[in-house]
Amino acid sequence: MKISPRIYCLLMLLCFTVNSLAQTTTSYTRNGLDSLLHALSETIQRERMPGLMISIVTKDSIIYAGGIGISDVSSGKKVDSTTLFHLASITKTFTALGIQKLVSEGKLRLDDRIAAIAPEIPFQNRWEESHPVRVIHLLEHTTGFDDVYLNQMVNTTGRLIQGIDAVHFVESSLRSRWAPGEKFSYSNNGYVVLGYLIEKMSGMPWQSYIAEKVFRPLGMDASAYDLDGKRQPGYATGYYYDGGQYIPFPFYPPGGNGASSALVSNAGDMARFLRHLLNSWKTVPGNWLDETDLRDMETVHSTLAARHGLQTGYSLGLDLFPNNPKITFRGHNGKGEGFGSWIFYNREAGIAYAISNNSGRNLWPVSVLIEKFLTAPFGKPDLPVINEDLSRFKSYEGYYRYTNPRSDMWNFHEKFLNGFHLTFSGNKLILAKANGQTDTLIHAGNSLFRASGDIIPAYVLGKDDAGVPFFQGRGGAFFTRGAKWPVTLQKIMLYACLVALVISILALPVYTLLATFRKASWKIAGVFLAPALAVAALPVAYKLLSTTDDIDKAAFTTINPATLTIFLCTAAFGVLTVLGAWLLFKQRHEMRSKWIKGALAVNTALLCYLAGLLMIHGLIGIRIWAL
Repeated sequence: MKISPRIYCLLMLLCFTVNSLAQTTTSYTRNGLDSLLHALSETIQRERMPGLMISIVTKDSIIYAGGIGISDVSSGKKVDSTTLFHLASITKTFTALGIQKLVSEGKLRLDDRIAAIAPEIPFQNRWEESHPVRVIHLLEHTTGFDDVYLNQMVNTTGRLIQGIDAVHFVESSLRSRWAPGEKFSYSNNGYVVLGYLIEKMSGMPWQSYIAEKVFRPLGMDASAYDLDGKRQPGYATGYYYDGGQYIPFPFYPPGGNGASSALVSNAGDMARFLRHLLNSWKTVPGNWLDETDLRDMETVHSTLAARHGLQTGYSLGLDLFPNNPKITFRGHNGKGEGFGSWIFYNREAGIAYAISNNSGRNLWPVSVLIEKFLTAPFGKPDLPVINEDLSRFKSYEGYYRYTNPRSDMWNFHEKFLNGFHLTFSGNKLILAKANGQTDTLIHAGNSLFRASGDIIPAYVLGKDDAGVPFFQGRGGAFFTRGAKWPVTLQKIMLYACLVALVISILALPVYTLLATFRKASWKIAGVFLAPALAVAALPVAYKLLSTTDDIDKAAFTTINPATLTIFLCTAAFGVLTVLGAWLLFKQRHEMRSKWIKGALAVNTALLCYLAGLLMIHGLIGIRIWAL
């Protein structure tokens, strides 16, 4: 009997879990916890995190719910179990729970077509007839929508945006870039749409529905949503570190309705939530949600990779990660203005934790310590060795190009740079990347593969509906097999453009020196000055864009010195590049050397190519306030 890929993957997960749990004990000592808290205190000081919220739980008990460090630098107030942290994208887990509650009430189905149940939602999908956008696609980020645009990240209108107005707020990014259900691409705005669906199907504001149907049954009495951006008692302040000091972020209302990012909670509430989750909701009073609903939330449904057996990745507001050497953790992370947050759990092992800092710094150093503490009683799983002949995969060999950047506007270059050549050697899959790096993956059965340090498969080979081979890797990165030469040509052109940028800057002082000593004519100064100024404008725009994104996203919503400078600098690159080309053509007869003339012509052509490429992706004269 042939086992389906999905069942096979689930059996593998169960096998790994049973092998681990066979060696466990449930005892966590007070000395061990004290040592952990001491190590965490040292870590947040080293990593420049003012404060840290911590919830550590098992299926049977709350080991720790509190915090360390400072919640507000100016007052010196310390973090405790009641301190409220902004958990950013962890909001999505609770929005997904709200949707699942509606499903359990019979008011919604995961495969409902959005156009059928809410035709007023303005989205674009040219595959709608054959591949309509469904509720499950919004939950699993498989609509193909762009991620949230910079001017939609916060709400500076001064009014609460609710109902269909919230969807219109993010309308410009609700466009499918591929047939929904093919591949993953994280999109905050899909959850804005889900918030609206909760309102429409429940007949009440989405935040009120989740408060009544999710927070209250789970005993999360302090949890709420920050929809107005006003400081409330008990809030931790978010900071960024600059010049040796912590600088506070202002509080902002979220873009859209907040269903993707507005959750505020504390260590006590998150500990209660995680304990209920570890017990599969059986500890929740009344008939709340069945364990089957939770299993449904933990199952990846809609991607091509899932149809070929891969369950590592994003499901319904939850993600499955393969990187712990002992057990797998499922959960979500979040990053907002001055806050970074993670929640992770393993129901079979009965352990979970939630952490949040008020500096937005990477939580990995903290996570490593907590996971080491929680998994100390566990042994490493015995991984099955599969020595299957992989000759059946020979037809999959070839070049694979990257196809699902989070944003086609900002990440278009990833399509050129992230490809690889795929081959097989024995029972291993070899990925040879353009930078010379080689990844070796181990066969894990059927069409699944895993990295040598992973305990579950996170990679899959398959064919799409048109029969074209694809490869999906960790993080949902999706690659399609195709001809290598177009990508190679684009990559060569991109690198050549970078060389042209450098030459344009260096050529100006060289020319100035020659003209000073009358080795060149001052008449052709514009031929060198225009491209040099064009190139100089780009880093100014990029630096200002990056800095504003880090510390003042609200600036992106209006015309102001920052956004106007970005617009002018990116426009200047295009205009000055064209001007330089025109001057070169007009004054070509003033140049005696054919070699210099030819070199300048090639350099100018490359700058024009780059300007055209940036223009195609909307990055010339970018009006960030009007995206």
